Amino acid sequence: MGWALLSLSSCTTNGELVSETDCTEAIAHATQAWRVNYYSDRTRLNPNNQRLVEFGSAKLVTRNGKVEPPKSQANPVEPGTQQNGVWFPVVPPQPTATELAESRQTGERIASPELYRAVKYTLVCGAGELEAGADTYQVALKQIQAEQQVRVAYSMGRVLKTVLPSNAVIGNNPEPEWTPPADDPSPKSETTPSKPAPLPTILYVDVKNGSDRNPGNNQSPLKTITQAIAQVRPGMTIQLSPGVYNTGTGEVFPLKLPQGVTLRGNAEAQGKGTQITGGGKFLSPTWAGQSVTILATDGSQVVGLSLTNPNTRGTAIWVETGAALIADNRFVGSDREGVFASGTATPTIRNNLFEQNGGNGISFTRDSGGTMEGNTVRYNGFGISVSDRASPKLIRNQVSQNKDGMVINGDSRPLLTSNRITGNGRDGIVVTNNASPTLKQNSFSDNEQYDLHNVSKQPLKVESGAIAGLKVEGKMN
Repeated sequence: MGWALLSLSSCTTNGELVSETDCTEAIAHATQAWRVNYYSDRTRLNPNNQRLVEFGSAKLVTRNGKVEPPKSQANPVEPGTQQNGVWFPVVPPQPTATELAESRQTGERIASPELYRAVKYTLVCGAGELEAGADTYQVALKQIQAEQQVRVAYSMGRVLKTVLPSNAVIGNNPEPEWTPPADDPSPKSETTPSKPAPLPTILYVDVKNGSDRNPGNNQSPLKTITQAIAQVRPGMTIQLSPGVYNTGTGEVFPLKLPQGVTLRGNAEAQGKGTQITGGGKFLSPTWAGQSVTILATDGSQVVGLSLTNPNTRGTAIWVETGAALIADNRFVGSDREGVFASGTATPTIRNNLFEQNGGNGISFTRDSGGTMEGNTVRYNGFGISVSDRASPKLIRNQVSQNKDGMVINGDSRPLLTSNRITGNGRDGIVVTNNASPTLKQNSFSDNEQYDLHNVSKQPLKVESGAIAGLKVEGKMN
């Protein structure tokens, strides 16, 4: 099966170039490790901030359904089987009490060890090795094992969807059109089904005038987002009319967006007038039980909405894996934060307002990354929290009037470029534990205590001359 890189075919709704390419390998990188949270005094001010230590990480690669290293070294999730085409490594030994105590720092409390499991999916294609979601990996793996062509649409290093050949019947792709056998004497006009109507690309929802008995077109919209999600397919858009969507109007939270689905309100008004309020229990693989309004998945988009989760420890959008787009929204008044990125999520968070959220405007935790660009973050507990091993890019954000502008801790490695950090009630940026952010061309003014407050174990990396005239505390480099 040869590689073939096709020419540019289209653009996403945000202007990114979309191309197609052929792929020959589906790879799953599985990790199992013991992780232990160490809590400090500062954690009590913000429960998301803690130091996470990993013990005994084990990794294993599955390539086209075959394990590397050999199968004798693999430990399936269930004896003698794989889980969705992925082999996991043998669980490493649990850390001893002595090992836990040796990693403890002064004043910290130690939580019980938790087994961490994660999988990173990639496809090897003519355009290089591309990141993929679990669903895309499953479809591609089945095609490769059936010796069928694997073609995908991709943008910015990530697979958006599979583009199946017309004779493929794998995964969630449509069945081929039925035709009668050649010796069937019945008249075709009576026995051959008519060609099905094409699926719609948009489902319309109107909380004021819709009904969940309607087909969901522009003339006869649905009433609830919940019903639209039950009908939607990857690549489709759920378009909301202005109004308030909550449990009283029939919504069931959390609203889990399928892969590749867009939930859209009014991007031009940054979501004003299209309000989703509420939350429901979500069992996070990395943070256990949570209250979540919307669960964003790989390739999904949330655009032009106002979102609030007033429940205790409530989060408006939770993203655990993959590359969701969160753009042109208003996150106001959630009990904890507007957006919570965890696991291996790499969201793009662009041109949103985060205001008056009780915990943080946004939290990046665990091994999350992605890009946060052009957002306004004000009047929250902490504006932006980056912890564990998170490594997001924070670019051109306005961070003001929070308790602290940014709190960066754990072993995180964020990149901060051209952010404006002003008027925060205590510090502009606080760095603790083993965190090592990189700061480039950020501006500071009118922060109450310090512009830069470094209590980490190493000097803070700041461009030469950039701290002139700033209020700083701690080692700077």
